[in-house]
Amino acid sequence: FVVEMLQEDEPQPEPQPEEQEDDMDFEEDKILLDAESESGEIVNQTVGPENGAIQMLIKVAKRDFVGQQVRLEGLPQWLIRAHSIEAFRAYLWELAEPHIRRPVNVETNQEGQVVNVSWGSFERPTIEEADKFITIINKKNRRPHILQMYPWNYLNSPAIERWKTSTSTAICIYMYSMAVSSRPIFELVQEKLLKPKAPKAKPKVKPVVPPAADGYSFRDEVRAIRETFLQMRDLMHILDNRIAMLETKCDQAFEPEPLIPVRLDP
Repeated sequence: FVVEMLQEDEPQPEPQPEEQEDDMDFEEDKILLDAESESGEIVNQTVGPENGAIQMLIKVAKRDFVGQQVRLEGLPQWLIRAHSIEAFRAYLWELAEPHIRRPVNVETNQEGQVVNVSWGSFERPTIEEADKFITIINKKNRRPHILQMYPWNYLNSPAIERWKTSTSTAICIYMYSMAVSSRPIFELVQEKLLKPKAPKAKPKVKPVVPPAADGYSFRDEVRAIRETFLQMRDLMHILDNRIAMLETKCDQAFEPEPLIPVRLDP
């Protein structure tokens, strides 16, 4: 069946099953039409021979996760020209591949809950993995406010023949693969894989002190000086207490006796 997404400002009726076209499956996503322009690193480009039998102007968007909004109006465009469907796919992949980052693996438990994310085993995908990163979207003829999504393998001659005169056909590039199928999963990817890690502190290297001429190290000599100083300080403290005691005794020995007043009777 075809999965259809409506604009948010219109009522959303219950989706009705429809017949598939060309026996191709469709992917579910939240794709909205909007008049805002798309900003990013993707720019307008042309690729392929000028006399190519297949010529198609296609809009391009790239997203972090499946379900992120796509606005068709204002998107950059690629003009793909080729003599065969295989060459058309190759040219399209040539333009899309630089915008794909390393794929992400999403691990789930038996209940289908995401338990972990990790980088894929290969850093750069090939055209054989294009279906994991790229989908095609287009307005529906009878209901232009509805968008349909098509997998990469839907890029065949009949589909391109229908779309080559359309102004609403676009591809969506998912930079971390379609395994990142929701915002919560992408937030987990950000936390575990994309967040810059603090650099590890370099271990402190203790300076190597050369030994003294008599075989003792410089540290041993400094330690001996410190011990000598502590002993001298203790001795000075003892001497200071002894001198204070002697001074007290001297003051007591030479202190004159108090005078006793004598009373004379008249």
